[in-house]
Amino acid sequence: MEDQVLIVDDEPIIRKGLKSFIEWEKEGLSLQGDCANGFEALEIIKSQHIDILITDIKMPVMDGLQLTREALEVNPNMKIVLISSYNEFEYVREGMKSGAIDYLLKPSLEADELVSVLRRCKQGLRHHREQLDVIEKYNNHALVLRRKKYEQDIIKLLVTNHSDSRLVDIFGEYNGTYMCAFVILDGLHDWQERYGKLHISVIYEDIQAIFYDSFDKGTAPLLAGEGIYLLYPDAESAEDAEVMLYQFKKLVEDALGMQITISYCMEQATQLLEESINKSRSAGLLRFFEGTGKIYKWLELSKIRENETEHIEMNMHTLLEIIRKSEQSTSVIETLEARWRSKELSSEQVKKEAVEFITAFAYSNGVSRSYSDFRENVWRCETLEQVESTVRGLMKEMEHPSLLRLNDKGHSGQLVTKAIEYIKLHYLEELTLQDVADSIHVSKNYCSNLFKKQAGQNFIDYLIDLRMHEAKRLLVLGECKIYEVAEKSGFNDVKYFSKLFKKITQMTPLEYRENHQSG
Repeated sequence: MEDQVLIVDDEPIIRKGLKSFIEWEKEGLSLQGDCANGFEALEIIKSQHIDILITDIKMPVMDGLQLTREALEVNPNMKIVLISSYNEFEYVREGMKSGAIDYLLKPSLEADELVSVLRRCKQGLRHHREQLDVIEKYNNHALVLRRKKYEQDIIKLLVTNHSDSRLVDIFGEYNGTYMCAFVILDGLHDWQERYGKLHISVIYEDIQAIFYDSFDKGTAPLLAGEGIYLLYPDAESAEDAEVMLYQFKKLVEDALGMQITISYCMEQATQLLEESINKSRSAGLLRFFEGTGKIYKWLELSKIRENETEHIEMNMHTLLEIIRKSEQSTSVIETLEARWRSKELSSEQVKKEAVEFITAFAYSNGVSRSYSDFRENVWRCETLEQVESTVRGLMKEMEHPSLLRLNDKGHSGQLVTKAIEYIKLHYLEELTLQDVADSIHVSKNYCSNLFKKQAGQNFIDYLIDLRMHEAKRLLVLGECKIYEVAEKSGFNDVKYFSKLFKKITQMTPLEYRENHQSG
C-alpha cells in the first residue's frame, strides 16, 4: 500500500532536492505535491488524504509549527517530519511536543537519512492500521454476538408467547422509530422442489448475511418456514426506510439471482413485538393480489385481512349446483375471479374456494382426480394470477384429457410423453400398464412411478379419463346405443361402464345424454 507524502518548504531548491532524493514508488510512497508555505499545505491536507508530511519550520504566511498543530487536527494519525537549521533547536523541541515524530537537519541532510526516517514513518502507519484492523474485528465480532442475541431473544419471545414484549425491550438503547420488515423468497415452491428444503434455508441465511453486511444496526431472525423478519432501529422516516429496503432488495437479487418480496411497517419503540411482526406480515398479503417482487407498506385501512371475514361460503356442493345450472363453465369461473379480485377474501380463502370449484368441476365432468391433487396444485400458487391460471389450466385438462401437462421437460418428461402418445393410439383397445412400459422400454413399476410423478395422476386414472371423455362425446352425439358407446370408448363390459360412469358423474349414461341434450 502506497502512503501519500506532501513536502512543504519556502525554498524551491530544498523542495526540488527532497523530491529528487527518493525513489518514491520503490519505497511504497506516492508524492502528492509540494508547497511553499503552511497555508497552501493545509488546504491540500483538508482536501485529500496525506499520510506523511515533511515540513520546514520557518516559513511565511504559516510556519511549520502551526501547520503541525492544524494538520494533526485534520488527521491525528499523520506522521510529521520537521526539517530544521542548526539554530532552530527550540523550534524543533516545540514541534516534537506538538506531535512531530522526527526531525532532519538541512545542512547535513543525506538521502539515506531521509529514507530511513520515511521507512520508520511507514512502519508506524502500518502498525496503526494493524491495530485498527484488530479493533474492527473485535467490534465486528461483538456486533455479531449482539445481533445473534437479538435473534435468539425475538424467537424465544415468539415461541413462548410473550405477547407483552415491546421493541424497546429488545433494543434498550434505541427509543426512536423502528422499521419492521418481512422478506419472502418468490417462487419458493419451485426452488424447494428443484433443490430441497435445506437449500432454501441456506438462501435465507445468505439474505440474512447481506443484511448484516449492509446495515450496522438491527437484527434479522429467520422464522422457520416463513421468511426473514428484519428489525431496524432508529429509522428516520418511512421514505428513508423504503429507500433502504429498495437498496437491500437490489443487493439480494443481484447477489443471489433470485427475486424477493418485502412488506414492512414503521413502529414506535413502545410497540409490541408480536404486533409489529403481524403488521409487516399482513402487508405482505398484498403480494397475493398485486404480484411478487415488490415492496409493500402496511396501511391501517387496508382491505386485506389475514383473519376470516364474513362472506358467503362457496363449497363444492354449492359450486356443483351452480356449474350444473350454468350453460357455460367459463361464466362461473369469471364470476369467481371477479369475487376473488375484490379482495374481500384472504389468500387462503381464495385458494380454498378455487380448490372447491375445480373439484366440483371435475365431479361434473366425470374426472377421477382427488381433492388432494387439486389442493396441491392450487396451494403452491403465490399470487391470484397464478391461482386463476392454474384453475383454468386444470379445467382445460379435464375438458381435453389428451392435453396433459408434465412436470419435467427433461429425459423423464420425454419418456412419459412417448408413453402418452402410445396410450392415445391404443386407449380404445385392451391396454395394460405393462404394454405401456414395454413401449418405452422400462419396467412396469418404474413406468408407474414415473407416470404418477410427471403427469400428476396414475396411469389407470388417465386411461379412464380418456375413455370417459370419448364416452361423453359419443353420448352427446346420440348416434349409438349405450352398449355401443361402452364398446367404442374402450369398455368391454356395459354394466361395468354404466356403474363406473355413474360413480364418476353421479348420472347414468342415459341421464347424462338427456341432461346435455336438454341443456
